[in-house]
Amino acid sequence: MMLDIRKKVAVIFLNYNSEEDLFVSVEQVQQQKNMDLVTIIVDNASNSNTLKKIQKWSKKFTSSTFSGSVSEVYGLISKCKINQHDFSTFFIYNQENSGYSSGNNVGIKIANYLNVDAVLIANPDMRFDDVNYISRLADVLFSNEKYYLAASKIIGLDGKDQNPLREPEFMEELLWPRQLFPSLFKIRPYVLPYETNKVITVPKVVGCCLLLRMNFLREIDYFDETTFLYSEEAILSSQVKDKQGQIAFLPYIEAVHAHNENTKGNSSERMLLFIESRKYYLRNYSGYNSFQLFLLGFSYAILKIVYKFKSRLVN
Repeated sequence: MMLDIRKKVAVIFLNYNSEEDLFVSVEQVQQQKNMDLVTIIVDNASNSNTLKKIQKWSKKFTSSTFSGSVSEVYGLISKCKINQHDFSTFFIYNQENSGYSSGNNVGIKIANYLNVDAVLIANPDMRFDDVNYISRLADVLFSNEKYYLAASKIIGLDGKDQNPLREPEFMEELLWPRQLFPSLFKIRPYVLPYETNKVITVPKVVGCCLLLRMNFLREIDYFDETTFLYSEEAILSSQVKDKQGQIAFLPYIEAVHAHNENTKGNSSERMLLFIESRKYYLRNYSGYNSFQLFLLGFSYAILKIVYKFKSRLVN
């Protein structure tokens, strides 16, 4: 089954000081076949050296490329000055690092103006060796009106699967401090096993690469921008479920997440950021009652104290 060529997909890359990865991924996306594609690159206030490299690199593209600030592109959109067929690539420069959801929303809103049918959210360090990757993913997304989100098998540099995922159960999450002592406690993996080569529906997928219906994104008023980073997958999963939709997982196609964990910086500071994002998810999307939330809040408070102490030791 081939995708109807009338289906248009926007591929959105949110970049932050990852220009070398970005160059590879964009080149691979532009080699994708059987698709009507537009590429939207949102730079989330990278350093000046990265911006210079991107600007130099972007000059190789044709006149069908738009380059400008967020305010410039929004101004042109508000005046309907951008024709849907004028540009195939957008380089948008954000003046501040507004986080994962807010940064991606910049690209999603441009994609909405361009009347796309779906949006592929992809990290700059994704690798798409299959030239039909996006068309195959889109074929499945539009094969069932209940599919609001579709994702493929994702392989890390360690060769391990990163999809599909599950949410932790209440008691698992309540006892988060156990993860400080993995040698003492058996921690159930959050990546789900699968024994099939067919499309299945799953509870959650990783946020580094996923295809979403544009009408679903409009219905939820785009990504929730409250969190800066982390818990986006859990929030999206809850929103899909709330709208009676499903998440389709394709185990027979794959992309590589060429992410180097050593480039992430202070792990304790990242954990503190995760805790705040997770607490927001729990309060607003988990469906837990007030007593459960109180217990989880207490558990995370303990975890926060531990990681604050660890962060100070590192610094």
